[in-house]
Amino acid sequence: MKFKALLPAALLLVVACLAYSDFESARNQALPWMNPVVLPGELEAMAWVRQNTAPRAVFVNDIFGGEFLMGNSLRESAVGGDWAIIPGVVQRMHDVQYSFYEAETPEQAWETAKKYGAKFVWAPQRQVFPGYEWVSVNQELFDPQYFRLAYSNPDVKIYEVLE
Repeated sequence: MKFKALLPAALLLVVACLAYSDFESARNQALPWMNPVVLPGELEAMAWVRQNTAPRAVFVNDIFGGEFLMGNSLRESAVGGDWAIIPGVVQRMHDVQYSFYEAETPEQAWETAKKYGAKFVWAPQRQVFPGYEWVSVNQELFDPQYFRLAYSNPDVKIYEVLE
């Protein structure tokens, strides 16, 4: 009889221990979602975008950055923005995630940008979410043979994709 009374408490203790053991992993996975997905300097960069890029110019960006860009400047992004008008969105997310942000060489990143008609790259000083996981922007990809720094402030760099 005592055993039956202790069973719910023991079960609750086991569940609490398991939950606590996974807390650090859960927190690490949640942190990028709780951090700002757009920085103040990115908002400042919009004035430059509107004054120095053509309407509907395409940028390589992450999902949140693409939505921010389209909503504030009517420029387009390889991912993000108005999903209803972007063809092949799953392939785009894959390519921007793995062949641009996680590219092994600057040339691979450049080829991916060209594949989607990008004229510019939005490179913020925060983690980006191109479609599958959060990654940091690898500044080493922006080799001057393929990309030219067009604008910079402490929160974001904008690169022109060279022909």
